[in-house]
Amino acid sequence: MAREIVYGTWESSVQKLPKYLGAIQKYNPGTIVEWKHKGFQQSTGKYVMGYVFWAFKPCIDGFQFCRNIISVDGTHLYTKYKYKLLIAAPMDGNQQVLPLAFAVVDEETYPSWKWFFQQLSRHVIRGRRGMCLISDRHGGLIKAVREGPDFVSPHGVHRYCLRHVCSNFNSSIKNVVLKDLCWQAGSEYQLRKFNRIMEEIKKQSVKAFAYLDQINKKKWTASHDGGWRCGILTTNMSECINGVLKGARRLPAVEHTVTKYSHAQQSASVVTRRQNRHGMNTHVVKIANRECSCGKWNQFGIPCSHAQKVCGAYNISAASMVKDYYDLMAYNTYSKHFEPVQSEDYWDDPNFQLVHDPTIQKSTERRCRWERDMVDKSESRYCDVKTEFNGDMSNLLSSNIHGGFDFVLDRYSIGSVCLIVCSTLVYTLLFCGCVLTLSVVYCLHCYLTWLSAGA
Repeated sequence: MAREIVYGTWESSVQKLPKYLGAIQKYNPGTIVEWKHKGFQQSTGKYVMGYVFWAFKPCIDGFQFCRNIISVDGTHLYTKYKYKLLIAAPMDGNQQVLPLAFAVVDEETYPSWKWFFQQLSRHVIRGRRGMCLISDRHGGLIKAVREGPDFVSPHGVHRYCLRHVCSNFNSSIKNVVLKDLCWQAGSEYQLRKFNRIMEEIKKQSVKAFAYLDQINKKKWTASHDGGWRCGILTTNMSECINGVLKGARRLPAVEHTVTKYSHAQQSASVVTRRQNRHGMNTHVVKIANRECSCGKWNQFGIPCSHAQKVCGAYNISAASMVKDYYDLMAYNTYSKHFEPVQSEDYWDDPNFQLVHDPTIQKSTERRCRWERDMVDKSESRYCDVKTEFNGDMSNLLSSNIHGGFDFVLDRYSIGSVCLIVCSTLVYTLLFCGCVLTLSVVYCLHCYLTWLSAGA
């Protein structure tokens, strides 16, 4: 009630949304807003809200200075209706995430994702080639990406979030050790190390190996990616940077020995040795192609330690080998600015009125915990078996479904059971404590009486 007094209801905010987004466009020219209505109410003369897409002009301008990578994800809006917020975010050369485009849709489905990607392609990407999209493995999203022009070969690629792959893997295999090996395999940049980890997974579980082997390796592994990901493994870009640095901080210091091979191609082999002289590895660096067999230069766009050593051997500045989006002269992602929106009295009236769709109200059923990224949309999201408690324990004992107690208690039943168990436990502890205290006092009394008699 207090929140509604301060911010208004969801229904009233939907009606005000066209006017507000129009005001943003008025004070920030170039901001994109697109609508897709579900229908028109003849009785009220208002449109029923379907989808709305928006992208701010300063963010669209800043996108040209970002890397060729976009992460997309969907999240719930915490209302009584089933609306979802779709988000697209790239990353610049300074590891900063840019809020690029948004959409409010009724559900994460193939039509909603398809419409979102159409608007993203038309108003934001605008024919830019070489783009990499990172997302979860939602069935509708994958289908929509395949039908779009921007993230399919030869114009771009689609990659999976490694964290979601590992989560789905663990849901099927249910083994934390194998889940960690799955993450190691997906985040490894060297092919030989990837193969070694996969062999280890195969030794421990043939089923786990088969699960990962059936997924296109280009979609989820850094070793087969070809440099499209720019070192980004997950859809959560801010946490991805910490994940990359976490592994690097555990590495010991190394020293490199360079052997030149071709002055024309500026290629060389680099032998790395750990400080204790163990763990010798050899990597091939080709300056002309800006690549190293360790895979890090190709992924991050910054010369790795091996490449820096070779650059020094050929008297080349390693700084000149860094990708353009890291250059300070090109770092203009946030050079644009937003204009504040004036008071509502100055907002222009839109050419239509909007109401929300009351048919998409959330179900009151209690949902089971499930993975956010379902590959098969047809799988049920809800528990299909329920048992009423109503304060009668006989309902619990008599529920034997499919050979087991596969029932779901509502929140009040669970609270009642917890209260009974906790109360019983507390009274039991108090009773045991009183008995123990009386026993100690009685023993002490007997001992003092004996001492007095002896004296």
